[in-house]
Amino acid sequence: MKRRKPDRELTEEERSVVVSIRHCAGELNDILQGARRKAERNAKVFAENGVSIMFRGLDAYADMYEKLGVKSREAVERLFSKFADCEEIQDTQDAIEETEGNWRDFLTNLDREVMREQGGTPPRLDQRKKSVQKYQYFLASEYPLVDLQTNKQVTLSDYTGQFTSVFVTFQPAFWPDTVVRWRFAEVAKVKADLSQFAVGFVVVTWGPADEIRSWAKLLARTTKWPILWDKTSSLCSRLGFCRGLECVWAAENLDFLGCQRAMFNRPVNPPPTDLNWLEWRQIGGEAVLTRPKIWNPANFKSPNANKKEKGRPHSHHHSALGQDDESSNDEEEDSATAEEELTDPEKEAARDREAVNANETKLCMLHRSAYLCDMAPSGSIYQAALTCYAHAHDTTEALVMDGIRQNRRFSTAPESARLQYETTTGLYYDPETALYYDSARGYFYDGATQMYYYWSQSENRYIPANALIQAELIAAQAAQAAATQAAINRAAAEREAARQAAARVVAQLAEIRAGKDDYAAYAYATCVLPQQEPDYHNPGGSCSSVPIPTVYPNTAAAASNIESSLRAWDARKPEPLVPYADDPPGVESNPPPPGL
Repeated sequence: MKRRKPDRELTEEERSVVVSIRHCAGELNDILQGARRKAERNAKVFAENGVSIMFRGLDAYADMYEKLGVKSREAVERLFSKFADCEEIQDTQDAIEETEGNWRDFLTNLDREVMREQGGTPPRLDQRKKSVQKYQYFLASEYPLVDLQTNKQVTLSDYTGQFTSVFVTFQPAFWPDTVVRWRFAEVAKVKADLSQFAVGFVVVTWGPADEIRSWAKLLARTTKWPILWDKTSSLCSRLGFCRGLECVWAAENLDFLGCQRAMFNRPVNPPPTDLNWLEWRQIGGEAVLTRPKIWNPANFKSPNANKKEKGRPHSHHHSALGQDDESSNDEEEDSATAEEELTDPEKEAARDREAVNANETKLCMLHRSAYLCDMAPSGSIYQAALTCYAHAHDTTEALVMDGIRQNRRFSTAPESARLQYETTTGLYYDPETALYYDSARGYFYDGATQMYYYWSQSENRYIPANALIQAELIAAQAAQAAATQAAINRAAAEREAARQAAARVVAQLAEIRAGKDDYAAYAYATCVLPQQEPDYHNPGGSCSSVPIPTVYPNTAAAASNIESSLRAWDARKPEPLVPYADDPPGVESNPPPPGL
């Protein structure tokens, strides 16, 4: 039933959505009608050489994304949901979905008709995506590859031996390398975690020999990943990747390429026009490989494992009571058993032990694309790398993730805009890293672990600084002790210098008095001078080199006179101590004063 036309006029945004998407749908429909007319003449010839005209649909999608200004098909779907009350928008959504459905049906019928002419039947989509359990282990040495950078023959086991796990992108060289470029950009967002998981990256490609070299050369400039050539396509066939024109020329591929070219400016080189597309129609996917390790399954046992084991006898008893139930649920039991074999840690660990002895390679994750731009969810790749890392180090995934969160927290560069001052602690708090900044010391502090850190610009992470701070404290204490001892020595030297200065002043004052009084000079020469330190007589340390008379001439002369007078007095004959008659009364007979 046709919808009723809207009563209100469209807004500018709604009108832009309607015009852009309807224009894209119209161009896709024109391309599809031209392809139908050519395929009706000869389907096989069109499939071999003429199907490449459908690549022109990329321009229609690129024009649509450029006009809408959105960066993914999910954003277009959000626009449809945003204007769900507008019937014109709903009609536009129906138009683009109907055109893409017709596109898909045309390619499916073309595949079916070509396979009928060749005497085969195309595989169904549910058959293409078979269980990964069949290809969980394989001998990588049986599938030689060519390294396009060194032209040497290698195998995937050469790379699984270098890394804990290897992420492999399988993409044909006859299609633009935009998918690999997109995956490279996505990997860069979690590069820190994947680097800690020791994940390696490899691209495996196939296609015509003349296209391989140029394709790999352009891609190597961007990704720097090793590019390996599956010359015989044996590895891709072993992994069971999908094939068919429906997978190569799907509208989803053109939609993705158009968006990448218009919104991300990624180059999209057109596929070769002279290619036999019936020969080159196998697409790839993505996988995570690893070299199996011996690990403890107890670390990976789920909490519900015991409950399931307790429930198994009950289910067995119930099936024994009714044989009809057992026969009717054979397929469900087989699928459940296969799932248990895939998820049971004990069986997986035992199988890994066998693979180690057999030198096999393990497929931890395998995604077979339904079309060329159908990529594995980033979460599944991360989970596979995490599991491989935990198995390799025989630890739990929870402990690994705790370490990842800690490293992620300590890899966040400090920013002054994030710091919040706390008056209670007097420190600045960074909510992004849960660290306190001590502006007095210039370090960051983690209260939970009582650790100090500093930010290393070269390593782009916080480095523990407890040992550094302890060394600084020890050095500060040593410097303080040295300064205290130096102050003590300086004070003692100052006191000694003051004492010596006082002694000099006393001696100088005594010398001055001795120069005025002969008796004082004699006492000074015989009592003071012998007790003075040598440094006072001779600052150079030699007391005998400078004679005393040259330093104190007056004092020495007075002392010499006194000594000569005393000797003369001692040489005189003793006389009776009676006064002379002519002496005046009251005058005693005393020696003459010194110096007379």
